Amino acid sequence: MRSYQAKLTEQRKVKQRQKKGKDRVFRSFVLFWIFGLLGIALAGRLVYVQIWESPELVSKASQFRNQSLVLYNRGRILDRNGVILAQDTILYDLYAHPQYYFKATADQIAGALAPILSQSEEGLKTLLKKEHRTIRVANNLNKGSMDQILKSQITLPLIDPKTKVSLVGDDGKPLTRKIAIPGLDFSKKAVRNYPQGGLGAHVLGYVNDEAEISSGVEYSARSILKKKPTDMIHAELDGRGRVINVANFDPKAMVKVPKADDVTLTLDSRLQYIAERELDAGMKRSGGRRGAVIMMAPKTGEVLAFAVTPKYDPARYFQANASALKNWAITDVYPPGSTMKVLTVASGLDSGVIQKDSRILDTGKMKIGGWTIHNYDYYRNRYPGMIDLVYLLQHSSNIASAKVSLMIPKAKQRELLHRFGVGSKTGVDLSGESSGILLPLSNWDQATHASIGYGYGIAMTPLQVAASVAAIANDGIWNKPYLIQNNHEPVKRRVISKTAARTTTELLATAIEKPKTSSVRLDGVRVAGKTGTSKRPNDNGRGYTNQRYTSFVGYYPAEDPRILMLVVVDSPTQAESWGSTVAGPIFKAIAQETISYLGLTPARISSKGSETVKKPL
Repeated sequence: MRSYQAKLTEQRKVKQRQKKGKDRVFRSFVLFWIFGLLGIALAGRLVYVQIWESPELVSKASQFRNQSLVLYNRGRILDRNGVILAQDTILYDLYAHPQYYFKATADQIAGALAPILSQSEEGLKTLLKKEHRTIRVANNLNKGSMDQILKSQITLPLIDPKTKVSLVGDDGKPLTRKIAIPGLDFSKKAVRNYPQGGLGAHVLGYVNDEAEISSGVEYSARSILKKKPTDMIHAELDGRGRVINVANFDPKAMVKVPKADDVTLTLDSRLQYIAERELDAGMKRSGGRRGAVIMMAPKTGEVLAFAVTPKYDPARYFQANASALKNWAITDVYPPGSTMKVLTVASGLDSGVIQKDSRILDTGKMKIGGWTIHNYDYYRNRYPGMIDLVYLLQHSSNIASAKVSLMIPKAKQRELLHRFGVGSKTGVDLSGESSGILLPLSNWDQATHASIGYGYGIAMTPLQVAASVAAIANDGIWNKPYLIQNNHEPVKRRVISKTAARTTTELLATAIEKPKTSSVRLDGVRVAGKTGTSKRPNDNGRGYTNQRYTSFVGYYPAEDPRILMLVVVDSPTQAESWGSTVAGPIFKAIAQETISYLGLTPARISSKGSETVKKPL
């Protein structure tokens, strides 16, 4: 019985061993095929990479290792008289490397650097003792500070190389030697500098080449200011961007930075300064939200001054908020209000629906297309009666302007407005310009047709308003406004006849001269211009707020215009906020100071024309 049991036990063990053996064989078989398949896949991938992808990988490796180091020296921005408005300044960052202090101590190095860097010696000691391979010590040092550091020395004791003991002189005092400060190096960089501070900031813009961001002329003239060299600097680099294969690399080429061209602007820094100063003063008086002054040479389209508030420092653009950085005078639109009456009268004269001596019935208010419109002074002067065009402009009659607009056929009026630049970009050499709003003819109902006559139903940028009125000052020829003189190609077109333009100018000048007092009249120089006050639309575009845009656009001398100027102040808070009380005084303050600078005094203006001595702009 025991023998039988033992036999069964032995048989079970044999079967178990056989089963384990089969399991091992099966597992080995599975593993063999798994590794075999992985090997086949890997071999296939290697074949694919080596054969099919080889050309592309070789090209990529060459691109990464053999790079063209493009170094730039950004060009300067100058005003029309050669005044430097922007330029590159070479500055240096200072670094310390503790592993190269050698025999010097951090305390000694800190003592030598502290007076040069105007930093705390204790603070420098703490900084230089940090356990880092590289320590940034100071930023944006000028060349004078760098040279002073390079010439500075520290005193070290003389050590006997054999005994490692300090040597002593015959007088018993330790022997010393002076060495240059060890463990330091400088990183050279070009930093954009604006010598005139924030003057013309919204024209110049700002630049950060490392982040590849810019605005203003710094952006629009980037192909001139940042010109790529014709001879590239080739170098073979490792994965960390360090130069390898030194035998084939000329380090002298690294300092041969190509000189970019300068950009010369049409701006006159003197006029720009006056415009900014007086705009700032006017903004303080009125409590306005933002403002702009644009001065142009109407015969050429040159922008002579372009002041915008709120302002910012282009060297510290990163500290300014978005509203300050934006040049709203080209990006934002507004209803031009009564300044539009200049174009309405000019268009009426050109289309022949009115003449210089025309008279229009001004009823004070009128209902049209379900809307009632009235003059701004309706409650003081309810029924002006038959008025002439001088009265229309002097008293800013909405009723008469709407009637003139309605006299002009819709298609003809829209065509004239389009020629004046309403609803299209001026093409000024700054980015971000808006086209404005000029509705298609199919959307012109009678109310729209009438309201356009006194500056509603359309929207324009301040620059568009300035350029359109400049066309009237230039005998009916519109010039594209521009700021960059380099490679400028004039763009001009006739908008209205010379007769219509000159008649409009005479009407505007008479309207300013006729009243006993005027906020824009100049001493000895005739001004042609028009005030404007319009409701400020809600930011969502629906309806109007209780705030206003106040403006004045004018040019002088009326007989031979040298300057066209537009002043716009958004949302003034002073009592009696009108174009004549807010924008007008700013215009006069600027113009009165510039007429002497431009050689327009002493004035000898006759009815036949200007007899003044002119100074070239």
